[in-house]
Amino acid sequence: MGINTETVRKFKVVHTWTGILSSIMLFIAFYAGALAIFKPEITLWTQADKQLPAGSANIDALAAAFFHPDTHPPARAMLALPHREDAAARIYYTAEGEHRLAYLDQAGRLRHIGNAAAGTDLRSGQTVGDFVDDVHRKGGLPMDLETSEPIIGIVSLLYAVALIAGVVVLLPSLVKDLFLLRITHNVRRMWLDAHNVLGLTSLPFHIVMALTAVTFGLHDWIYSAQGKMIYPAGKDPYAAALAAPSPPQAPDAMRALAPSELLAHLRQAAPAFEPRALIYSTGRDGTQNPEVRVAGADERHFLRDGRIGYAFIDQFSGQLGETTYLPGHQTAMAATLSSFFGLHFGNFGGLPVRILYVILGVLGALVFYSGNLLWIEARLKKSRPGQPAAVQPRHVRWLSSLTVGACLGCVAGLSAGIVAARWLASTAASQASIASYAYYGVFVAYLAMAFWLGAARSSAGLLLGAAVASALVPLSSILSVYSQPGTAYLSAYFFVDGFFAIAAGLLCYLAYRAQRRYRQGSRMFPAPATRFRPDPI
Repeated sequence: MGINTETVRKFKVVHTWTGILSSIMLFIAFYAGALAIFKPEITLWTQADKQLPAGSANIDALAAAFFHPDTHPPARAMLALPHREDAAARIYYTAEGEHRLAYLDQAGRLRHIGNAAAGTDLRSGQTVGDFVDDVHRKGGLPMDLETSEPIIGIVSLLYAVALIAGVVVLLPSLVKDLFLLRITHNVRRMWLDAHNVLGLTSLPFHIVMALTAVTFGLHDWIYSAQGKMIYPAGKDPYAAALAAPSPPQAPDAMRALAPSELLAHLRQAAPAFEPRALIYSTGRDGTQNPEVRVAGADERHFLRDGRIGYAFIDQFSGQLGETTYLPGHQTAMAATLSSFFGLHFGNFGGLPVRILYVILGVLGALVFYSGNLLWIEARLKKSRPGQPAAVQPRHVRWLSSLTVGACLGCVAGLSAGIVAARWLASTAASQASIASYAYYGVFVAYLAMAFWLGAARSSAGLLLGAAVASALVPLSSILSVYSQPGTAYLSAYFFVDGFFAIAAGLLCYLAYRAQRRYRQGSRMFPAPATRFRPDPI
């Protein structure tokens, strides 16, 4: 395709600098996002040695005992339905600043467990799976989600610009170099081919990720601009919906249907919807709201909230209410909005789509990593035979150290956080906090090591450390099974163990290659010219 050489050069500059400015955060977001596809499985894995007590599966009896007027039920409670990993019905709620759960024991008595075994962090209400998802959503930034979301939105805009510019740069040689991967001693050519192949083959996926991430990160700004520029003053339907009064309370004389009756009505209205939990809420006067929110899934359709959709059903009549969040029953506008969530989180199509998203997420992280390597490799100064080692520019040393330290710190930190949450947390409620401390501790240590020793000298050791941290995940499962006879190995654990086992193998191989290239005096990842470097590169 004929494109002016000067135009290609300008687009290459745009692609290079937008990629450099956003690559580190995008690597963290993609790697953590690939792992967050297994968010429920990660939570189960970390709580494998902190199993909840056996209880009854009778959801009607549990609801009747918990919501009895004499028990003063909380303003909001979630009735988790029995499933394969936990055959007992549970009610999760918060009281006096503490996350708790209620269940019926084998004798039918109502029991309560405080935050010591509720499975969520006391301060944040998080599980370890939620923590991994937060690392993905915040790009690893150690700040609250409200502050980090606009930053991620801006980074995603740079990401979208880099995609467009990269396609323009490749157009003149697209047919000739498509799917061309030359594995030779020319390191820069090899990384360039890998970068192009990975970027082009997964381009639709990257476009979807960029556009949806911009929507998620900047949605508050978009709604604000929409309210001021499109709708007349006081006529914003979004603001009006938020300010709408609560639904009227049901008369006390009406009998609330039991959970099994509500589910029977829901099966008639939406047969393909698979309920997983019933969320009850009460009004300000203490009486129950007429609508119960049923959380569930229908993998034939896009879901609005991660891997969950919602059905609203009247708990006094059993009639299906608003269907904005009910997959397969939405309006065209609601289904369009749900598609943004579904395409970003891969919550449609079942397990094959989830595995595909994991693969694409990891390959996407490699795209950003290889992009930085190309920039670094192109700016290294060569050392002549018999001459002192060339002193590399400071900005090249800093970016190479930042790339190695931050990217490998994320990989090792997530592994270490998950393992630490399982073995070091004294209670299930403290697991998310332990995972957070471990992640950021390892991340900072990796950054410090990369800048102290230089990228070339530290990369092999950091890769090996990340491999060991990843290997600890499947090894933890093996240790738990053999050290605690009778411990059940759930099928959900296989996805977590398999992910980290594969990661450990790849990281070991990369550590071997990095060490060999460093000994041979490779140009990639130059160590700074200081007395700490054992041999010139």
